[in-house]
Amino acid sequence: MKVTIAALALSVLAIPYASAQIQLRIATDSAQTKAPQGETTGGDQRNPEPHIYKLGEHLSVAYGSFELVDDWRQAKLIMPPEGHHWVRYGKNYLLVTATDALITRIVRAS
Repeated sequence: MKVTIAALALSVLAIPYASAQIQLRIATDSAQTKAPQGETTGGDQRNPEPHIYKLGEHLSVAYGSFELVDDWRQAKLIMPPEGHHWVRYGKNYLLVTATDALITRIVRAS
């Protein structure tokens, strides 16, 4: 009888633990596939450790290559304000100031 009660108690305690482990796994998987708002996803695929840019940071070739986006309409981006231009970094578009490459907006490519 005591063994049965002990086994039942352990199984009841194991359910919340297993549930927490599943929820942790889902949260971890989700965090790996989506970057927070205002940050880039990974950048240049040739860079083994792509940089994660954040708003307010400065774009730099030290973190991998990027491309100037000449046709922002085709990429479905807003017209850059005067003194700004769009660049593509990995799967992201960054709106940067032309003078010092300050990142003012981040859009994920679709």
